Amino acid sequence: MLKAITIDFWNTLFVDHRGREREARRAACLRSELGALGLARSDAELADSFAVGFEYFERIWRAEMRTPDSAEIVDVVLEGLRARLPQAARARILTTFDDLILEFPPEPLPRARETLEALAARYKLAVICDAGFSSGRVLRQLLVRHDMVAPFEYLYFSDEGGMSKPDPRVFHFVLEKLGVHAQEAAHVGDMERTDIAGAHAAGMLAVLFVGASAHDAAGSTADLVVQRFADLPAVVGGLVCPGC
Repeated sequence: MLKAITIDFWNTLFVDHRGREREARRAACLRSELGALGLARSDAELADSFAVGFEYFERIWRAEMRTPDSAEIVDVVLEGLRARLPQAARARILTTFDDLILEFPPEPLPRARETLEALAARYKLAVICDAGFSSGRVLRQLLVRHDMVAPFEYLYFSDEGGMSKPDPRVFHFVLEKLGVHAQEAAHVGDMERTDIAGAHAAGMLAVLFVGASAHDAAGSTADLVVQRFADLPAVVGGLVCPGC
């Protein structure tokens, strides 16, 4: 019998349309801090350095199954710019980069809170989120802002846990916190590589959510594909646990 559901954050609980605004503000922040130290760089140099930072993040995320935190990415960006900053300037950059998600926030999926409450009445719930420039600290604040914390018994963010999806240890760690076995749980997310393959590797059922992003819908190995988040309470009950 299904006893627990773990849920991805990005493109599952929240959808983001403000990434470009945050990118522009990050560039402006970095430009200002560099300029104040007489280390002005061109827009092209800033863009190239951020691209190097994102490439670094993607490489580590895939190869090491962990997500570099904001400090690690910023250091790669600064290295690309051949810029050494005082600790105070670096700290201001890190704080600004992290908090931008609260200034230019993503939006929760329609009826997300009501859907979570309906699921929590029947299952133990947890978030499993791969973080990036935005840490678990600020992502928690988004959940609080939208009154979406109470339904969850545990919140896992990769920058805090040191591991990211698809590492099966992430799922096993969270399931241990929930007190359930892998065959009694399902994971909901939008990415085949991290959410679906990761959950299956951990021995869980996997639900592909395509309501915000359907880029992995073709050829997915998910046990169930869901278009509307609000449909989850009605459909997950039909999932059959492995070995049940």
